[in-house]
Amino acid sequence: MVVLTKGDYVWLEDPRKQNKKQSNDVPIGARVKIADSGQLQLQDDEGKDHWMSADLAQKLRMMHITSIEGVEDMIRLGDLHEAGILRNLLIRYQENLIYVSIHRNKNFILL
Repeated sequence: MVVLTKGDYVWLEDPRKQNKKQSNDVPIGARVKIADSGQLQLQDDEGKDHWMSADLAQKLRMMHITSIEGVEDMIRLGDLHEAGILRNLLIRYQENLIYVSIHRNKNFILL
């Protein structure tokens, strides 16, 4: 049983596609704003609010702390899946921490 409180972060499936889920659907990050009276109010990474019943909230997956704060080296992500990688890129973009690392070797350059 998942118990969510205000400030928790979760992975939110697109609520418009609950019954029509496709293989290329990627969940987005959301923060719990209100967790009272049997309903949750979530705010997703795009700033949109979503209301959800406690029954549906049981299907939400908690977000790992590294996906909440973002990491420099993505191999360190606790949620090492497509949604986690995309959210990490979003966080780093918003903080203006986008970079390319170039490693030189005698025979090749790795970008």
